[in-house]
Amino acid sequence: MLQTYLYQLKITLKRLLLLQIAYFICRQLFLVYNFSFFNELNFISYLKVNFYGLRFDVFSIFVASSLFILCSIIPNNYFFNKTYQKILKYIYLIPNAIFILTNLIDVGYFKFIKKRSTADLFDQVGGQTDLKKLLPQYIADYWWLLIVFVLLIMLLNFFYNKLKTKDENFIKYNLKPISAFSFILLLFLISSSIVVIGIRGGLQRVPIDVINGADVNLPNLIPVTLNTPFTLIKTFDKKSLESYNFYNDSDLNKIYNPIHHFKDSSFKNLNVVVLILESFSKEYTKLGNTGQSYTPFLDSLMDNSLVFSNAFSNGTRSNEGIPAILSSLPSLTDNPLINSLYANNKQHSFANLLKKQGYYSAFMHGGINGTMNFDSYSKIAGYDEYYGKNEYNNNADFDGFWGIYDEPFLQSCILKMNKMKPPFHTAIFTLSSHHPYNIPKQHQNKFKKGTYENHESIGYGDYSLKQFFITAQKTTWFKNTLFIISADHASISSHKFYKTIVGNMSIPILFYKSDNSLKHINYNTMSQIDILPSALQQLGYNKSFFSFGAPVNDTLSRYVYFISNGNYHVLNDSNYYVIQPPKSLFKYNYINDTDLVKPLGFETLKDKQTLNRFNAFIQTYNNTLLKNNIP
Repeated sequence: MLQTYLYQLKITLKRLLLLQIAYFICRQLFLVYNFSFFNELNFISYLKVNFYGLRFDVFSIFVASSLFILCSIIPNNYFFNKTYQKILKYIYLIPNAIFILTNLIDVGYFKFIKKRSTADLFDQVGGQTDLKKLLPQYIADYWWLLIVFVLLIMLLNFFYNKLKTKDENFIKYNLKPISAFSFILLLFLISSSIVVIGIRGGLQRVPIDVINGADVNLPNLIPVTLNTPFTLIKTFDKKSLESYNFYNDSDLNKIYNPIHHFKDSSFKNLNVVVLILESFSKEYTKLGNTGQSYTPFLDSLMDNSLVFSNAFSNGTRSNEGIPAILSSLPSLTDNPLINSLYANNKQHSFANLLKKQGYYSAFMHGGINGTMNFDSYSKIAGYDEYYGKNEYNNNADFDGFWGIYDEPFLQSCILKMNKMKPPFHTAIFTLSSHHPYNIPKQHQNKFKKGTYENHESIGYGDYSLKQFFITAQKTTWFKNTLFIISADHASISSHKFYKTIVGNMSIPILFYKSDNSLKHINYNTMSQIDILPSALQQLGYNKSFFSFGAPVNDTLSRYVYFISNGNYHVLNDSNYYVIQPPKSLFKYNYINDTDLVKPLGFETLKDKQTLNRFNAFIQTYNNTLLKNNIP
């Protein structure tokens, strides 16, 4: 009888090992297809990511196979029955096929978001249009992944069938002798405990989470270590932020204070036009210093603008970039703020702050109304009007996927602004440089093709921006307008540095006035959440307001914050930190060590100040969102 149960455990283990091989194949495919993003990978780090990855693979395998494992390790005489085995095969293949499919999705999707997909992916289903429209296009572009998926499942099925049970020559289970059955029961409890430990990720006090991907030591390799089913499951129920209390209120305000007040300023009634360019990486401009630019007009505009040459995004998606730029709200949460529990929180934005000065405001995006909930966000942020594809009302200029092509939409934005009474504020978000990078037929083959499929659309976006300024110069309001230009996030990269986790956050940010009075290059660290306070300072805004960012002349507060792969990331000057409060995990010099492979020690006073500043920042950030207490 004991021999019978040992055989039962043995064949169960072999079937689970088949899944481990399938996950290993998925990781190799993910790594090979996205290899250019992991320049720091060498033989030792390759062994590390595969070794540490076993821990996360076991979790996903055990979760998907939990019913199969239970039915396979319970001592019972039906185990060798053909019908029972057929049922086992179905509860083995179906859930694991679903998990393997999600794991393969990120093989192609990773280059767009630079991390493993998390549960906020599902927030794009239902009232939003993005996932519904993106999925068919994704399948069309990555059809070969479906073939890989089918082959993997066929191989699993083939080798599973090779592990057929034999129903003869085995002693049936019974209660006698009691000693043998007691030993079988002990083996069952041990096997069950191993499954529980595997799902916990070990015997440590806290079960493994996404942040444990950092155990691989190199932050840029975290996505290789993890698997997508793991990150989806682990972020599925993360809806509430943790409340931090590192400092009392008095000490907290001394280290970090989000209340700004330019008391001695005199307000200028300038129109404020914020142009947000879809996926315009710094790499694509002359600021990227790659020897190749796809934005000749934007480059020329920089020659007469206040240019932030060391600027970064606070996220990797549009629904993270928009609130960071317009409301100084970074998405340091599991889900973008627009889709989180805190989406309806009070906020200080361009729209509601300038409304106090008599401004009319409009959010303009040529996308299909409802895209990524931008229309809902604009209302919460205080915009008086939302102008989207429906309001444009001309399907002749529809790109067939996202919305209205950039050139005609930007021209229509000027017509809208011509009807507004100054002073006004508009936020205009482009879209043609988003995958699948459609541009009008009459403009195809006019712009540089470049090394990636999006470069031509970047050229078209730059051309559309040029036509916008040519037309705007003829208006009565142009000379009395502050133009702010920023990318929402970076995009796919061909240059080595811009494939790193730091380089992938690098974007252009500039302020422009027609009299060239702002002409200057600022080399300090700058991020999207600093745009709002910096612009209000330029306007001479003299009322108190709340902003997580800092005005550009505050040289002591030049920090960039973002979250990726379960860790917080901080940039300050040339230093890059990976932090899990209250301590730092890694530190690099991203200027001298562009591959981020040489971790440094936390030895300087500046390191301590950076960590203290971040702990104060994240305490303020989390508690502000939890309490919804922006004044």
